[in-house]
Amino acid sequence: MGGRLLSLRQLAGLSQETLGAQTGMDRRTIGRIERGSVAATLDQLSAIARAIGVPPWRLLRDE
Repeated sequence: MGGRLLSLRQLAGLSQETLGAQTGMDRRTIGRIERGSVAATLDQLSAIARAIGVPPWRLLRDE
């Protein structure tokens, strides 16, 4: 999931810091999720998906 988040975040033109600010998360948390060091909660996934403008399933499924 982390790699998909990284790609979608970059496509949306958002930095980790900006995404963190929009979701109420620290940029380090975004980085940890992207690296797979921590698993995102459902609430975090939902907030991230809203911030980057994709449905939540796009973060979880390869296309």
